[in-house]
Parts: sequence; C-alpha cells; structure tokens
Amino acid sequence: MRNRLRSVLTMLGIVWGLASVVILLAYGQGLGGSVLHAFMNMGNNVVVMWPGQTSLQAGGQRAGKPVNYEYEDVQAIREEVPIVRAVSAEVDRDFGFKIGTRVVSLGVRGVEMPYGQMRNLAIDDGRYFDESDFIDHHRVVIMGYNANKKVFQGAPSIGQSVTIGGLSFEVIGVLRNKIQDSMYNGPDNENAFVPFGVFRDLKDLRDPDMIIFQPTAAELNTKALAAVREVLARRHHFDPKDEKAAVAWDTIENRQMINAFSLGLQAVLD
Repeated sequence: MRNRLRSVLTMLGIVWGLASVVILLAYGQGLGGSVLHAFMNMGNNVVVMWPGQTSLQAGGQRAGKPVNYEYEDVQAIREEVPIVRAVSAEVDRDFGFKIGTRVVSLGVRGVEMPYGQMRNLAIDDGRYFDESDFIDHHRVVIMGYNANKKVFQGAPSIGQSVTIGGLSFEVIGVLRNKIQDSMYNGPDNENAFVPFGVFRDLKDLRDPDMIIFQPTAAELNTKALAAVREVLARRHHFDPKDEKAAVAWDTIENRQMINAFSLGLQAVLD
C-alpha cells in the first residue's frame, strides 16, 4: 500500500511539474530555460520505476496482482540489458538524526554506487561514496544541502559522527545546493544518502522500493525501458506490455516533450 500511494503522489507531482514548466515557458525564453533546467536537474537522462499492480492477465496469473521488486531484479537488469549504462536500487524511509540531545527527522535514501552520477548529486564538501563503502559495509552518510544545515546548524560536519536510527554514521559528504523543481520523495537538498547495503542495518529491508536506470544513449530510452520491463515481467510473471505493473517516469521523454513545446511556442511568438 505504501508503494502504491507513493506512486500516485509521485505521478501527480510529475504532472504538476510539467504543467508548471509549460506555463512558465510561455513567459519567455530566459525564464523558461531556467525553469526547464530546474525541472530536468532531477537526473541525467534517467528512468525511475516503481512496482505497481498488474492490469493484464499473463501466464495464468490474474490481473490486479501486486508487484514487489527484489534486489535480484537490479542484478538481472545490470547483467541482461546491455543498452542500460547504469542501474541502482533505491529505498527510502524517515529516521531521526541525533546530535547530542537534539534530534532532527530526515528522509534517508539507500542507494548504490552509480546513483550519484545518474541523479546529479554534486558534492560541495567532502566526497561521494567509493567502492569500499559498499564492499566493506561502511556506515557513512552524505547529507543534502539543507539537511546538513538542519542537523549541524552551520557547524563543520565532514568527519563528524551522527546517530541515525540508533546507529553511528560518519558524514563523508555534503551536497551542493541543488535547484530542483521535479522530484520524488522530496528534494535532494532535504535528504540524506547511505549505501544500499548499510540501509539494511537501519531497517529490516533487503529489496528496493524503486529502480533507477540510465540508457547508454538518450535516444535509446524507449528501447531500454522496454528491455527492462521484459526482465521484470519474466521475473514477476506479468505481461511486458503491462505498464501499470511497472510504473515508469521517463525523464528523457519529458525533456523531449518540453523542448518540442518550447520550440513550437517560440515559433508562434516570434
């Protein structure tokens, strides 16, 4: 139920964001370009997928069956879809961040190594994750720009320890302030990020809430999405044409649509 509600709210947010961009593009190229940048700054040619519910019968399975992703789905996509350059599992929950006696509640995202490049997570101070953080199960955290301010209140945070959900983590990085109008599960500025495997220490979860991937070329977005759905459909026994079973937000398609509208609008106004 939590995943279904998140998918609905996310889709509403995407529709509202698209509408806002279209409206503001009408006010002029300069303003429109700034808004377009903010809208697309969520990620670098990425597709985000949420588990949904089947709407078609397939393989003897009834329609209406919930789909729940498994971590093995991510591994299968990585191994079986050559036109996917990068893929990451993602899971998120809210946790208390404790410094001394003060506790601040923040959203925490468990992610994998390719996530930062795909989602435009630019580091302002410190560093991004490295492979050893995942291999050696380091309890490290990267703070969003505003999240860092809320927890540390302007004090230096790199190298400091913070208690998250009762466990001690080292702050290794702080994100650059990110101008972002499109999002899911809140702005990156307000969140914190930990290695996916370490997230399991905080919450007894092994499987992702969502899967994010990046095709090898932007023009391959449709083929890549179809190939990923084929993998998921085979593993979860649904029709690969059933888009409601694996809901997708294709930011590349959004960019193409907004660019086309912008060009058309400029031709009318000129």
